[in-house]
Amino acid sequence: MKTLLRLPSPPRVLSAGATLWFVTATLGQWAFVAFIALFFGGAVATGDFAGLNAKPHVTGYVPDDLVGNTQFLGHALLGGLVTLAGTWQLIPALRRRWPAVHRWNGRLFLAVALMVTFTGFWLVWARGSRLGIGSDVSITLNGLLIVACAVLAWRSAGRRDFAAHRRHALRAWLLVNGVWFLRIGIMLAGLVLTPLGITIDYQGATFILVSFASWLLPLVVLELYFRAERARPVWAKIAMGSVLGLLALLTLAGSLAAAAFMWWPVL
Repeated sequence: MKTLLRLPSPPRVLSAGATLWFVTATLGQWAFVAFIALFFGGAVATGDFAGLNAKPHVTGYVPDDLVGNTQFLGHALLGGLVTLAGTWQLIPALRRRWPAVHRWNGRLFLAVALMVTFTGFWLVWARGSRLGIGSDVSITLNGLLIVACAVLAWRSAGRRDFAAHRRHALRAWLLVNGVWFLRIGIMLAGLVLTPLGITIDYQGATFILVSFASWLLPLVVLELYFRAERARPVWAKIAMGSVLGLLALLTLAGSLAAAAFMWWPVL
């Protein structure tokens, strides 16, 4: 008797692609959180605040600048917290097992996301921690979208419009992780351009392009995913699932490169 090979259904292909990407993204984000905890948390624990200047591209520790140093450390450490809180929100098994924790953790995620965004605005425009005008504009637009999506996610949850809440919350989650996407994007760009003898200047076109893509591209992919969920044609779900599988591999490669060349060397 011949056994027919049963191919996975299009919805399962789409779900598998999304799951694979989320797993690789979670691993990369946790590596980033580990760096934040060790680098910034270590400075707080040991009192070696001058060591924060090992990353010279931003304004780190400045002697006698209590407000600026507090904002800087708070922004970094809360960034690690919001990453962990966001990961919890997106794991279905945890949502089903502890719905009350999901609700309170969601409030924490949105509140901290707003705090991180506003301190980021202050650091860029008041303290002057900048890489260039292109980066400043990108960070500002990213932050404004975080505020908008966080407010919409909060309001839609209050109205119990869970379909809209899911869309807005996922957008907020991707936007909050723009700093992480930027780092893996720079690493991927470097892996392609460095063998060609092209260096990435923080005020150059390549960096500005990656900076805008770090939050625009994830939003575009998410919208395509939403459309694929609703699409009737079989090919749409299969194509989107395949694209997410490819993005998972790129995300893993970018995360490994960031850990090896960007995060690990300063620990």
